[in-house]
Amino acid sequence: MHAFIDSGRGFVFGEAIYPAGGIYGPLRDRYVTLLIIHEGKARVCCDDTEIVLGPRSCAFLRNERHLQMEYAEGRNTRVSWCEGHAGEIAEPVAMRLRSLPPRIAVSQRIETLQRMGIELGAGSSSNLNLLRNALGESIFLAYFHEAQMSEQERLTPRSVLRARYYIDENYEKEITVERLAALVGVTPQHLVSSFRKHVGITPVRYLWQVRANRGHFLLLQTGLAVSDIAYQCGYKNPFHFSRQISELFGLSPREVRANKGYRLSSDIAEGAPDTAFGMALAGADAIATTDLRQTDLERGNSSD
Repeated sequence: MHAFIDSGRGFVFGEAIYPAGGIYGPLRDRYVTLLIIHEGKARVCCDDTEIVLGPRSCAFLRNERHLQMEYAEGRNTRVSWCEGHAGEIAEPVAMRLRSLPPRIAVSQRIETLQRMGIELGAGSSSNLNLLRNALGESIFLAYFHEAQMSEQERLTPRSVLRARYYIDENYEKEITVERLAALVGVTPQHLVSSFRKHVGITPVRYLWQVRANRGHFLLLQTGLAVSDIAYQCGYKNPFHFSRQISELFGLSPREVRANKGYRLSSDIAEGAPDTAFGMALAGADAIATTDLRQTDLERGNSSD
């Protein structure tokens, strides 16, 4: 993140509505921008690149000398953004950024982080700036994650995507590799090999992961009996369900419910030693250091 964003200068969140279109820019300074089009359409000129964004799409923009957004004339456009100043960038990082898709669909994760950033407003204080900057870094990282997933799906064979989708939607049913392969039109051997290559595990392992994750969700969100959850998720019996929940989550189904899914930290669960040196020096000196650090942060983020 710090390789291309000058995080010391902070982030800004904003939103605007163009009832009949309009133009924003050109900007001449160097910026990194996550631009989200909620409604309408935009044509973005970023240096020598032009990107067209439709409704519910977003793009990562990093300009060196020119950035301008044109919103479709005669059309209502609702747009929001997270903006920061661009830092120096090495060529390997630049190449990775250029390899990203030019635009992706807006995910719920990105939309939630953006809304949280906007709700913070434009005020300035040490804690508020730290929170805003944390959200700024988070939304860019969320975009990179979503873009990478989008690129992975583009490179994943259609048979694997169809098989994975079928499992996601029918995990409670009896599913065999042979039946799954027949549904997507490949041999069982080809499906297992291709699924492992692109998803990382076999179709059967993926099926049990989906079942266990769904069961874990139902344990936390419903009052259903453990046996009912097991059968709803495709398990033959509650004992198999309980064993797999314990293996994957470190807690039995009853413990998951009792602890609301919370797992004990390693120092408590394993009694691991935890030795801190120099704690006697932590008094006034540590407080003074913290105050100085906060002052530096306020100085670097006071003019959002």
